[in-house]
Amino acid sequence: MFICGYHFPASEGNDVSFDKVAEKVTAGAGDTAGKTVSITGETAKGDIIESLEVPAGTFAHTAFIDYFNNTEVVPNAEDAKMVYYTNKYQISECSKELDGEVTADLCKKLDDMNLYRVKVA
Repeated sequence: MFICGYHFPASEGNDVSFDKVAEKVTAGAGDTAGKTVSITGETAKGDIIESLEVPAGTFAHTAFIDYFNNTEVVPNAEDAKMVYYTNKYQISECSKELDGEVTADLCKKLDDMNLYRVKVA
């Protein structure tokens, strides 16, 4: 099974602990100190609907840095990368458990079917 881009043994099935996911994501993200993560929701035509900031120090913050650094998605002209549904859904599900209320509003938005781009600065 793959969660947030990391392989977990099939023997764990759908019961992979969020702590194990966080451990791999944290190692993959590297140094996150001082980095900001912004996400823009947009229409299929590229019109920005909303801009969101991901709270620093949260799993979501670390996971989006990891995604940005390690995904093979090509950045656009503004150096932002598209976040596909599976990725944003998995980050959201882990964040709900690990971050709780801190990212609750962000996670509600990530659970929709809109297009999002992530930028790390």
